[in-house]
Amino acid sequence: MLLVIADKDPHELEVLRAGLTAPDREIIAFLDGDHVITLARSRSPDVVVIGASLGHQGGLAVSYELKRMADNGEITEPKVIVVLERQADSWLANWSRCDAYLVKPVDPADLDAVMTDLTGAPVG
Repeated sequence: MLLVIADKDPHELEVLRAGLTAPDREIIAFLDGDHVITLARSRSPDVVVIGASLGHQGGLAVSYELKRMADNGEITEPKVIVVLERQADSWLANWSRCDAYLVKPVDPADLDAVMTDLTGAPVG
């Protein structure tokens, strides 16, 4: 299973990586959303976990773009989990068409539950 994680904060990337690491998973991490879009065109990530407040292209926009690209047949549709800064932004998560969202700080047990719901495969 190919997982892509992206967040502008290297510490947050490590938190996500720690919560997602498993022997059957390849994890690719980015600090911006543009790389996520590029990778989705060349490989087919199964799951994308992305921070909502990325730099140039925010995580919410990346989620929306991935879903749009899948609708147009440009990529295989990945499951997208957006990590929000605050619960009040849940309406933006819905706009982004993400499959699920979590609110920081991310609890590894919550991430595991979301991954299980989306893929049928628990994290650890």
